[in-house]
Amino acid sequence: MLRYVALILLPLSFLTCTAVAQDTVPVDSFTEREAQTITTDDTSDALPQDPGTPVTMPPAAFDFSPELKAQREALAKKGFTFNVNLTIDAGYNLTGGQSAGGFLAGLLDAAIQFDFQRMGLVDGGLLLARWQSYYETNPGPLELVPDYWGWENLASGIGDVNQLSELYWQQKLFDEALTLVFGKQDALNYFLNPIGPTGYFLSNIDTLPATMVPWVPTFPNQAMGLVAVVRPSEWLTGKFGWFDGTNVYSNNGSPVKSTGTLGPGTFFDNPGSWFFISEINLSWKTESGLDGILGVGGWVQTGPSAVSGNGTPDVLMPSQPNGGWYAQITQRVWDHAAHDESESGLRVFGQMGWGDPSINPVNWSLAGGFIVDGPLTGRPNDDFGMGMGYAWFSNPAFVYPAESGLHEMNFETFYAIAVTDYMTIEPSLQFVASPGEFGQQPMAVAGFVRFSINF
Repeated sequence: MLRYVALILLPLSFLTCTAVAQDTVPVDSFTEREAQTITTDDTSDALPQDPGTPVTMPPAAFDFSPELKAQREALAKKGFTFNVNLTIDAGYNLTGGQSAGGFLAGLLDAAIQFDFQRMGLVDGGLLLARWQSYYETNPGPLELVPDYWGWENLASGIGDVNQLSELYWQQKLFDEALTLVFGKQDALNYFLNPIGPTGYFLSNIDTLPATMVPWVPTFPNQAMGLVAVVRPSEWLTGKFGWFDGTNVYSNNGSPVKSTGTLGPGTFFDNPGSWFFISEINLSWKTESGLDGILGVGGWVQTGPSAVSGNGTPDVLMPSQPNGGWYAQITQRVWDHAAHDESESGLRVFGQMGWGDPSINPVNWSLAGGFIVDGPLTGRPNDDFGMGMGYAWFSNPAFVYPAESGLHEMNFETFYAIAVTDYMTIEPSLQFVASPGEFGQQPMAVAGFVRFSINF
């Protein structure tokens, strides 16, 4: 336990002292706050130099009429912004996995944000609330292809969802060198996500390592938590998160409950199930615009946890702390903004994770890929990408799978068509080799189309 605590706390302690001691403002405060609003005008291919509130691609919104758009902009200047996103996935598993067949899944995501600084009430204060409603047909995508990593990142894994997913206060202090966020929130707002929270791949290989899948408080298991972000310079950022971890809590085999449906009760009266995470980011940008970011982090899950397994009595309910580490990098290797718009931009990313094999279902995972911005002449806002992830399940077999030596490989290619600045249509093809949720299964070949529109 001590080694895990040291891993996540020591780097942040150093960064906190450095940040509070600085005398200059690292970035323009208004620009920084603009980048975090739910109706940002940032382009979707920007690297996450300082990730904040996630923005669903596309960044603009359908306002129905010029008058409504003007009213919306006027409200935003006064500190009130809102966004409603509808995402629909229609797919079909052609072969392999658990069974062939089609599915339909949809997520309605509504968020409102109050910027109390623009309102002239609290300097650096911001309040955000988010409601999410998810629906899927029966069988859903994870019944057709029950992989562990998550080949369909829209799927909840627990069926239909209707919940207040986020309600938190964000406060910037010390000339924005320190940001504190408290309330019910998504851990992916600030952690992980090597290529940014803009919804490229339709699988989870571009967000979090397979070693962290059951533990991270993200949809549909957003949870109460406290996040601290320290930014002593423009190129260095330290982050620490303390979350309610009862989404995996199990006492003597009791069923787990999704924290996404819970209020603050289990944070203030917690049974000893916590999720801690710490991350350090180094970012850079060359004169030619080739920016990049490197992140290294560690995590700990405390308390007795229900381990995903084959449902037999041999699957244990470990009580010792679980933990691991991860690393991720994204690098732009070509920047079309510095050249003619007909020329493409290109980003590559990589991610790896390790989990304690004595308790964690997955011991190692690797993922990587690339994204081309504006792959076709005259289509500067489209995106094309390919990615692959590989996960090694832990041994001995009683920790997770019914068989030893299992692995899982996900491969995906997609093309995101920017129909307008507020609407995208994204076809995707995936190969999931040896999906391991319930033991060895034939390779699944699935294709689907994602439709996304912002209001």
